[in-house]
Amino acid sequence: MTAPAETYAFRPWVRRAGASIVLVAAGVTAAIIIALIANPNARYGWIGERAVWAYIATLWIGGLKVWLGTQRAVAEVREETLTLRPLHQFRSRTLRWSDLRGTEQMIGGDRMIVYYDTARGMRFVALNLNLIKGRRAFLATMDERLRAMGFIEKTVDRSRYLSRPQ
Repeated sequence: MTAPAETYAFRPWVRRAGASIVLVAAGVTAAIIIALIANPNARYGWIGERAVWAYIATLWIGGLKVWLGTQRAVAEVREETLTLRPLHQFRSRTLRWSDLRGTEQMIGGDRMIVYYDTARGMRFVALNLNLIKGRRAFLATMDERLRAMGFIEKTVDRSRYLSRPQ
């Protein structure tokens, strides 16, 4: 039987931000529908502009992406795998620990880049650390796990790298 995953959820304000964007999109959509019902000629004004509809569609898509995307954990650490779900991507990434090449983090920064191998070469996934509830615990877990795998730390200017020895 496998050990349960250590999960790191999104901070609560991230979900609320997504929900508020969806509510704004719904309110604007409802206002336009009411305006069109009350006055069908309104479609010839600003309501008929493509830019308005593109903006509303962007609100719906972005708000739903954030709100629905935060229903699951941003990171899950298991014995064999690491699953990352950054909000700026539609897919989650499940990486085997053995495929990890290293991490990059700006000292005092809010972003971590995780480099990993694939059949098509090295790829990376970036995480916004400010969105992770339990950020310090997540970073400590990553540090502990990578150091146990023999990764070494190197600091260049303001960037901190954990990578496999050459």
